[in-house]
Formats: sequence, C-alpha cells, structure tokens
Amino acid sequence: MSSARLIIADSEHNADMLYACGLFVPDPFIAVELNGQWHGLFSPLEVGRAQKKSALDQAHLDSPWRTLAENKNRNGLAAIAASFLEEHKIKTLQVPAQFPFGYAEQLRGWGFEITPADGAFFPDRAVKSEYEIRCLAKAEQLTRKSMQQAEIYLADCSVGNDGILRDGEIGKKVKSADVRRVIETFLIQHGAMPAHTIVACGREGADPHNVGHGFIRANQTIIIDIFPRLLATGYWGDMTRTYVKGKASPEIRKLYNTVRSGQDIGLSMVANGMDGINIHKAITEYFDQQGFPTKNIRGKQTGFFHGTGHGVGLEIHEAPGISTKSDILKTGQVVTVEPGLYYPSLGGVRLEDMVVVRENGCDNLTRHKRQLEIE
Repeated sequence: MSSARLIIADSEHNADMLYACGLFVPDPFIAVELNGQWHGLFSPLEVGRAQKKSALDQAHLDSPWRTLAENKNRNGLAAIAASFLEEHKIKTLQVPAQFPFGYAEQLRGWGFEITPADGAFFPDRAVKSEYEIRCLAKAEQLTRKSMQQAEIYLADCSVGNDGILRDGEIGKKVKSADVRRVIETFLIQHGAMPAHTIVACGREGADPHNVGHGFIRANQTIIIDIFPRLLATGYWGDMTRTYVKGKASPEIRKLYNTVRSGQDIGLSMVANGMDGINIHKAITEYFDQQGFPTKNIRGKQTGFFHGTGHGVGLEIHEAPGISTKSDILKTGQVVTVEPGLYYPSLGGVRLEDMVVVRENGCDNLTRHKRQLEIE
C-alpha cells in the first residue's frame, strides 16, 4: 500500500509547513508529499498566490476535494485531505509529532493508518542552505544593531542619587521596559518582530528567562537577550550581552570574565563532527575550576544550569543542541554559544553569539564586541 506524508497547519506559526511551502499563510491548509513531490491544497483565497510564489511542486484549489468530502458527510481540513489521499489510493500516513490529535482521530476513523515522525519531520532543516545562512546573517545583523541602540540609550542615561538610571531626555526613572522599547521599536522599524526581549537587571538577571520588570540600577549587571524574527522570511536572530552602567565590582568583573573565557572555549570547539556534549562539558569544567560550580543553594539554582547552545533557523530553538545530551554538529548548521553564570547576590552574566558550523571551525554571525561597562 502506498504511503504519504501529511501536514495540516498554517505557515505563520508552524516551521515545518513554512519550510515545505516557503510562503506565509495565516490559516491552516494541507500539504501532502506523494512520491517525493509536495502538493498543497489551498482555499480560493490563497491558491493564486500559492501557485505563483510557493516552493511546493504543485498548488491546488481545495474545492473539488471539499465537495467530495461533503458528499460523504465529512467536514473540515482533515476531510479534504482524506478525499485527496483516497483519490490517490493512499491509506498510510506519516505526520509530524505535533500533528493535531483531532485531525489524527478523524483520519483514523476513516480508515487511515497514522504514524507520527520519530524526531524531526524534516531532518534536513538542521543543516542550512547558503540562502538560509544569508537570512540568518541578516537577522543577526539587525539584532546587533538593536543591541547598539540599547548601548547608546544606556550611555545617555544619568544616575540618580538612589542609584536608579534616569532617562537622558526626560529624566524619568528607567525600567527594563524603557530599554526594551528602544530595542523593539528599532527592530519593528526595520522589518523584524521581537519576542519577549530580556532586559533583566540585578537579581532579576539571576533567573535566565526573567524578561525583567524593575528599575535599571547603576553598578549592577544588566542582561540583554534579543531574539527577533525577520518578517519577510521567518528566520531568527539571537544574541545576548551583559552590561554594567557605571563601575563593576571585582566580584562582577570576575564573573563576567569567567563567562567570557567560557564562551571563548565553546566558540573555539564548534566544528563539523564535534559532539555538543563535549563543548558543554568543557565549559562547565572550566567554570568549576574558576570557583563557580553549579549547585542548589537554599532552593535556588546557581551557577550554569542551562544548555550551552541550540540551533536557530525557522524556529528560535531547534536542532542541534549543545548541552548534556550528545548531538554531533554538522557543517552548515547554525547554533548559539551562550554560557552563563547566575547568582542572586551578584545577578547574572550571559554572553551569546550565533555561529555557522564549518568543517574546521565556525563563522561568527554576531560579530559584536563584548563590553562590560557602559559609562
């Protein structure tokens, strides 16, 4: 019995569908792979655009198969897909692991055998084409420029007698949201959509995914983690820098220099054939040697307790990983290298660059200075 691969999703939010069709479509539609060719079934609203601009081998109007489904008292996208598949004598399907349960149950009820993919639906997505690398480089270029806007803003701030930064133009007390607004306004103006940009000062920075809400204070660490998505292509940028407005204490400076050296270790090890687990292990061992072990203190995780890096592409977090799990890097993959150290008494420090894996090393797409103090 012949088999096919099936996706039912929109391509605005589903990276596999965007990868298959190469076109942003806001509402769910159907993509079927038959004999190595991808067919898209589109509503009258989308079919003309899809036929001209999609990456699919064929783009069809879905109306004939919708009519066949309605004649059998079936409704919805799964019913349209079933009609198309039955016409092609297909009853065995592979679907993504995140395929909607409701669609799967409908198809099973109509006699289809459904098997979820074991792992990535498109394993080739992990290795980027040169076109994809150019898209990612453009996203990272905008990310870098938005980080520069944050640096300029912080440099223009004054420091009040209470240690809280004051806006250089209007003199109001500065919060994380004010710095975030500078970053995100720039990104939106230049065709990228920001997503929960992190600006976390002091103790807030000791929680790696705390986006930051409080005041920005002098002489404390400020983690800025920016990860925007290009609106035109769907590819992401990702970079992190840590700053101190004013003077860093010797303890903060040591923390920062340790993370910086740890990142250098990671960047020097990225290459084709390297196992990500070895990169992560080398950094954690270095942190231990420098007196920054990872441990739980009074119920709070401290030290380095997240992965060293992750793949970036049509999703902000995708394969491969650089962490405690074995994952062999391959030429053409794009990954982050982002070690960090976190202590509530000192705050957090994280540095993140995005690089392309090459045969004997990596190309750094971030190319932005690592500067702790902003005067």
